[in-house]
Amino acid sequence: MSKREPWLIDAMAEVLEVDRSQLSATESFAELGVDSLLGLRLTRKLEDLLGSEVELEWLFDHPSVRQLARFLDERFGEIDAAPAGPG
Repeated sequence: MSKREPWLIDAMAEVLEVDRSQLSATESFAELGVDSLLGLRLTRKLEDLLGSEVELEWLFDHPSVRQLARFLDERFGEIDAAPAGPG
């Protein structure tokens, strides 16, 4: 499990306005109700947190928190601790 997973779940919970306990790292973004508008909100949130550009396409290419976390680890390198949470 990537250390980014809990951080991504927190970001998803904020964008979807749900409790993080309602989210799963393996459930697809589509199953979670992420449409293109929510996807754009999520990418903007991730850009703020990462300090780097995030493409909406990445959510479709890596359609779960677990898959996206692995991709971000490959692209930006693994992390020792999760970045500061959303908020």
